[in-house]
Amino acid sequence: MSKGTVCVCGAGNASQVFIALFASQGYEVTVLADFEDEAERLEAALALSGGITVTNRSDPENICTFKGGPVRVSKHAVDVVPQADSVVIALPSFAHKKILEDVRDHLRSGAVLFVMPGQGGVDFLGRQILGDRLLRGDVILAGVMPMPLNCRIQKFGDSVDLASIKHSYDLAAIPAEAAPQAAAMLSTMLGKEVRALEHFIAVHLWPANPNIHPGRLYALFHEHVAGKVYERNPLFYEEFDELSAEWCQKINDERMAVWTAAVQQSGGAVGNVEDVPHLKPYIESAYFGQIHDSSTL
Repeated sequence: MSKGTVCVCGAGNASQVFIALFASQGYEVTVLADFEDEAERLEAALALSGGITVTNRSDPENICTFKGGPVRVSKHAVDVVPQADSVVIALPSFAHKKILEDVRDHLRSGAVLFVMPGQGGVDFLGRQILGDRLLRGDVILAGVMPMPLNCRIQKFGDSVDLASIKHSYDLAAIPAEAAPQAAAMLSTMLGKEVRALEHFIAVHLWPANPNIHPGRLYALFHEHVAGKVYERNPLFYEEFDELSAEWCQKINDERMAVWTAAVQQSGGAVGNVEDVPHLKPYIESAYFGQIHDSSTL
């Protein structure tokens, strides 16, 4: 018996993991792949593979695989969205506007849209594009942090390498009072803990890539001069050093100061100070059981 229908948007790395994951767990999965010939390519690949096989090595001591495929793939929202109880948008921020415009007129009443990652202003786009349906709660828009997966396609429509899946998640929703409902739904879908936040500003100030990437890039290239040639591509995470940690911590401290001020000046309307974590404990929580040495950032 089906657990319901999930529409996965796109056919990139994360989307292909979600297709296999939800299908293998008993959901009917549809796919909206509207980029160029992505839908046709995915259908052709699935006809040969019979489904996408994901190798999950997030626990090196217990490497496993799961496999699954969609019941329908299309580049047209009318084919794959109306039947969906939830829509998973695991796409870069620049793609959010077009996807929301595509699905807007085809969402069933009560549908929940999960945007991963939830940063990038999707709440503003949602209000603009989904309008009254969103504001009155006929549909729910949830921004999820962090992005659940670190993964890479090995063979399109056939196999994906899943390096890690985060341990827990947080989300904010519009309408705000629907966040607990959306969190419970996503928790069931992912089999992970999902916490409901009071306001989208908490998602925007989450200690994700905007906290990590600038500090790391500064540490890598602060001594760069025009014309300098690098012998190799530096490893972004594997060679993360103390200077990178120092600058990430400085960004963390400013970010948390902004969040604390927002909580205080709103009288707690946006949430509690502890709702948004510092960078180091967040990483330890997100990658619980996958970090060998957590003594320093």
